[in-house]
Amino acid sequence: MHIFLTGEKQVGKSTLVRRVLESAGIPYGGLLSVSEIEDGIRRVYLRDIKDKKEKKLCGICINHHITRKNPEVFDSFGVSLLERAVDKALVVIDEIGNMESSADKYSTCIANLIEREDILVFGVLQNMARTALSDYIRESKNVMLYEVTEKNRDNLVSVLSEKIKLFVNCQKSQ
Repeated sequence: MHIFLTGEKQVGKSTLVRRVLESAGIPYGGLLSVSEIEDGIRRVYLRDIKDKKEKKLCGICINHHITRKNPEVFDSFGVSLLERAVDKALVVIDEIGNMESSADKYSTCIANLIEREDILVFGVLQNMARTALSDYIRESKNVMLYEVTEKNRDNLVSVLSEKIKLFVNCQKSQ
């Protein structure tokens, strides 16, 4: 079982991920995509979810349009972060969107993680993402997809943290 969140922009998906991780108290690894906006230009970086210092530029957006993609950052740095995370029971991917569309190694790595039953992938999937990877995640029988709204996001903290704890405890007992 894997858990992905989706929902409208700015509804609180990434905040919900942080709250669930704090509530669950389970060791985790993974990656974040973070944006920095300056002079109307949004630079998107990949970074280790635990190490705030190390980040790599993966794309640039102007007026909500991707103007530059760096698939090699996903295929090298992103894959490296995910490979480092698999020794944890919980792998976090915040977030998956359209920018990764030509990052084949990265997409394959995530698809392979979703096929595994010994770890739990907890991720965010952009609502607007329409790529082979996003479609794979939406259609996978191994993924529970939760739509986050302003009405349900607070209740989802306890629901999701309990699901994660249950998964990890079941893995420990095997």
